[in-house]
Amino acid sequence: MSQKIIDFFSSVGIMVFGVGLLFFSSVTLTVNPVQNFVSHLPSPIIRPFTEGEYQAPTLPVSRPLLPMLRQKNLSYTATMTAKTAMIVDDQTNTVLFRKNPDEVRSLASMSKLMSALVLNDLVADWTTSTVITDEDADPSNHNLFVGERYTLDNLWKVALVDSSNSAIHALVHSTGLTEEEFANKMNEKAKELGLYSLHFVEPTGLDSRNMGKAVDVLRLLKIALQFDRITNALRLPKYFAGPQNRISRHQVWSTNWLLTNWVPNTFDKNFLVGKTGYIDQSGYNFVVRVPGEKSHTIRVIILGASSNEARFTEARDLAEWTFANFVWPEDADYRKVAAGR
Repeated sequence: MSQKIIDFFSSVGIMVFGVGLLFFSSVTLTVNPVQNFVSHLPSPIIRPFTEGEYQAPTLPVSRPLLPMLRQKNLSYTATMTAKTAMIVDDQTNTVLFRKNPDEVRSLASMSKLMSALVLNDLVADWTTSTVITDEDADPSNHNLFVGERYTLDNLWKVALVDSSNSAIHALVHSTGLTEEEFANKMNEKAKELGLYSLHFVEPTGLDSRNMGKAVDVLRLLKIALQFDRITNALRLPKYFAGPQNRISRHQVWSTNWLLTNWVPNTFDKNFLVGKTGYIDQSGYNFVVRVPGEKSHTIRVIILGASSNEARFTEARDLAEWTFANFVWPEDADYRKVAAGR
């Protein structure tokens, strides 16, 4: 009996020993290889960076290629009556020519570009109509008459094609704002767009205190031409204004003599878009987008020219000189000119 007990405990001991051996082997096979792999990795050295030791990686900065003069230090020598003039490349905003660029001058009717931007924000329905009142009528304007009813779209085109003060007055009054309130919105818009030199006291430009620098007017033109309603009106050489309550229509011509070709030029009229301005205090002003023959486009501004015709001839001659004497990155000889610098 005692032998059986001894055999029993011997069997149990062997079984326990076997189970323990299997358990130990499984732990060794599943854990030890990882532990051994980790133990053979080099220990990291951790220390703080000393001041100035670490420099973040820098990436190359991509800069657009800019128009450049074919001949270095070439100057424009033609006679110019304008007090201020500037040309910028339309795509890159590179200044290609400047004369007295920092002068702050009266804008005259170029103010209507900002008026157009504000009206574009405020008017919800251009098919509604309004009547020309005594308050709207400008004695110097003979195309709109008191008592005539026009759609706002009609007045919009007359305002921009003919630079009509009466049309601008009527459009502003149709918004329900006073002219002072409207001028405040013009100034808010100028700040919003970063045109910090521009300041307005009324919407037509008749007040000489509507002022600004040439560079900001050039920027204003580019922004305004992003809106089809403005561009399409300014590219019209003429327009027929038809009052709803009268049979007759009034024909108005664009004040842009380059567009009407009254000052001869070869520019593509589909892309030749600009705005004029004149009061005694400002002289003759003109800002225009001019297309070249090779799809190059520039913006030109003339401020304070001596006559109506001079602002157009001087803008034309400056533009032609620029296209003749600058090369653009897409021109075949651009790399050759650049290599010679």
